[in-house]
Amino acid sequence: MTWETTTDVGRFLAAAEPFLALDPVANNMLLTEARFWSRLSDPPGVARFGWWAETSEASAAFVHIPDHAPLCSPLSDASAALLPEELPDVSRLGVQPQNVAAVTAAWSSARQQVLRPCAQLTLLRLQDLHPRTLPTDGAPRVADASDLPLLRSWFDLFRERHPEDASHVEFVIDQPLRDGGVIVWEVHGRAIAMASRTPEVAGMVRMGLAFQPAGGTTYADAAFHIGCREAARTAEHVLVLSGSPESYAVYTSLGFAPVRVHVILEVDSA
Repeated sequence: MTWETTTDVGRFLAAAEPFLALDPVANNMLLTEARFWSRLSDPPGVARFGWWAETSEASAAFVHIPDHAPLCSPLSDASAALLPEELPDVSRLGVQPQNVAAVTAAWSSARQQVLRPCAQLTLLRLQDLHPRTLPTDGAPRVADASDLPLLRSWFDLFRERHPEDASHVEFVIDQPLRDGGVIVWEVHGRAIAMASRTPEVAGMVRMGLAFQPAGGTTYADAAFHIGCREAARTAEHVLVLSGSPESYAVYTSLGFAPVRVHVILEVDSA
């Protein structure tokens, strides 16, 4: 029983993706981040991937890409106990609620460090998209390659307004665009808002950034609604992440229901 680790995302996916795909909802973040990394032609740094091998098949995994906390699948007590050896330099990591006690005990034993919950992310799944009144001016369309410069400039603006967000532009804009996963709302032939979603993997997509540079959120909300509708045409699971009561309320009002909670643990520096 041991952790196998690699910086080769292809090797990781060959070993761990069959396990992760058994429960694509629980493992949504690992699957989407690993697939995202596998499609980069020039990755911004070195990522690390691991899987727990009790037999010839993986039964747990983690994904750690630069500037992000490592994300863990559901863990056994044995895999949690040895996790500190595989993630020696991290101060934050994301785990399933049922593994919080085992992971915090492992960090205390191996490193004499106290891990405490610092955030909680709720994963919601679309049950039945509620109808909504869309703006009467303009219309949605699928973004294409000609929209890339504008959408990248919007992403830069989003990051200026939300410097705490560590998302990669390729994850939010480039790869979804190539897969037909970005909706823009146009008025008089001019794009004024957008909503993106991750490429489909293991029968699921996750809704991403909905953004309107100016004038409120009416058109971004409409683009998000259309994006949900289009995703539901092909994906078995349409998911979204919420990190605040405000966004949670918005998503449930649209027809999403909570299915999973992810806990972010952080080393207590006190």
